[in-house]
Amino acid sequence: KDEFKSTMADYDSMFSGAREDVGQITNDESIADRKARYQNMIDHFYNLVTDFYEWGWGQSFHFGPRFHDEEFIPSIKRAEYFLCSRLGLQEFVVENGKKRRMRALDVGCGVGGPMRNMAVFSNCCIEGITINEYQVKIGNKYNVEHGLGDKCLLKQGDFQNVPKVWPAEYFDAAFE
Repeated sequence: KDEFKSTMADYDSMFSGAREDVGQITNDESIADRKARYQNMIDHFYNLVTDFYEWGWGQSFHFGPRFHDEEFIPSIKRAEYFLCSRLGLQEFVVENGKKRRMRALDVGCGVGGPMRNMAVFSNCCIEGITINEYQVKIGNKYNVEHGLGDKCLLKQGDFQNVPKVWPAEYFDAAFE
C-alpha cells in the first residue's frame, strides 16, 4: 500500500499544474519534467495500470472485432489467430538449408497474452519487448505457468530501439 501511494505521488508530481485549474491540461514546466523523467513516468504508469488492465481485459491488452453474440475472449483469440495467419507464423522455417523454429517479435507486448496465444496456435517462438520491468516479470511468470517458457520470452527495452536488445534480422516476423 505504501509503495502504491509513493508511486502514485511521484507520478502525479510530473503533472503539476495540470490538475490545479479546471480545464488546464499541462504547462511547459510539467512537460519538461516529464521529458526529463521519461523512464520513471512510463514505469510508474505501467506499474499502476497493469493489474487493472488484466482485471478488465485479461492478459491481452487489445480489442478485436466481435461478431453478433460473440463473447469478448473468443473475439480476442480470433483476432490473434487471424494475425498469425496474416503473418504466416508457423513452427519451422528453413535457413541456409537448415530447419529452425520460426521467431516472431511482439512489439509492446504488455504481459504477453497475445504472444502466448499465438505461440500455441502457430507453434513458433515469440519474444516480446516492453518498456516496463514489472510487465516482463509477470509475463515471463505466465509463460512458465502455461508451459511456454521454451517458446515465449519477454524482455525489457524500448521498442524504438530494438537493435539494443536483439541482433539485426533475428526475427522472421513482427507484430504490434
